[in-house]
Amino acid sequence: MNFIEKYKSGKEGKNLGLSTGLSVLDKAINGIQRKAMYGVGAGPKVGKTTLVDYCFVLSPYLKNPDVDIEWIYYSFEIDRVRKEFKYASFFFYYDYKITQFSLPDNRKYMGSNTVEMNPNYLMGKMKDDDDNPIKVSKEHEEILKVIYENRIIPLFGEYNSQGKRLKKGKIDFIEDRDNPTGLRNYLFSYAKSQGDFLTESYKTQDDFGKPIEKKRIMGYKTKPEYEDKFTIVITDHIRKLRTERGYTLKQNVDKWIEYQVELRNWVGFTFVNIVHLNRNISSVERSKYLQEFLYPTGDDTKDTGNLSEEADFFLTMFNANDEKYKLDKHFGLKLREGSMKLYPNYRSIHVVESRDTVCPKHLKTNMYGGTNHFEHIHTQN
Repeated sequence: MNFIEKYKSGKEGKNLGLSTGLSVLDKAINGIQRKAMYGVGAGPKVGKTTLVDYCFVLSPYLKNPDVDIEWIYYSFEIDRVRKEFKYASFFFYYDYKITQFSLPDNRKYMGSNTVEMNPNYLMGKMKDDDDNPIKVSKEHEEILKVIYENRIIPLFGEYNSQGKRLKKGKIDFIEDRDNPTGLRNYLFSYAKSQGDFLTESYKTQDDFGKPIEKKRIMGYKTKPEYEDKFTIVITDHIRKLRTERGYTLKQNVDKWIEYQVELRNWVGFTFVNIVHLNRNISSVERSKYLQEFLYPTGDDTKDTGNLSEEADFFLTMFNANDEKYKLDKHFGLKLREGSMKLYPNYRSIHVVESRDTVCPKHLKTNMYGGTNHFEHIHTQN
């Protein structure tokens, strides 16, 4: 695409980006764009993967039905079957408005008769307070069958009991860990199946000063049938790649980012990288200084600075309800009334690096981990 084509595409409304499901985030990052790299960082168990699943997979899939989207999902922490059940729990909420259910015979789970819909329940992993199994109800079993046929198979494809794929879905879900070059080679092969790399010859010298001719990649031409396709590559998370060439962990991560920049610029892939953050944010000095305005920045990325530098957008997440921060307010939002948490599901999302929009931006949301979705908190602040 050249300057004129990009302008015409914008006039036709094709450059607005895919919806993340959070309108405030869409405005902050111009939606999910082709030829872009996103980083998502937070501490352990804050909800990074839940955010990526909701904003970069489920919402684009549902809110852009006329767009041909395919995902290449490198998942090095969560296996495919568990991910399928996590998505199934989401569709209980999205398709059937079921976010919780009551246990029969006044049974209790953690002191309550009401249980949040969640993948552990659907997988039969839960027990009540009397140590009896919590079984999936007949009603939920029938719903789960429909969700599996109409939602899970179209997304993930269909597999037999040995894990062999029988039918391809929109998500190419990859659990096998590889090194950065292995991942690059896979994506190059994928790109070649849908287009051609354009090269040009140039003259240079070898190590002995002898004139030689080489070729370099100058661009990429997509086949007509794939011109409108949107490819999103997710890595969860980037520190889990196999190392290569004796690299340190930082060098290994930076090599993967380097390859992503090449493929982003040449082919137009969209990359989403999940990364753990350092523990500096919990330091006493930093907490005392920033108080209710405490949040992670791009400088808190663990083992690599290249991700926040090369990413078109870098997002961080923060759980201000964590007791170690001792916060009663966060960016003007009152979190506690005495000992009671007013927003027990609160997560803040921060756009801390952006090539195209004003930042930082601080977004207030509720995260519902059981049903894998986020909702914006509307306040006057």
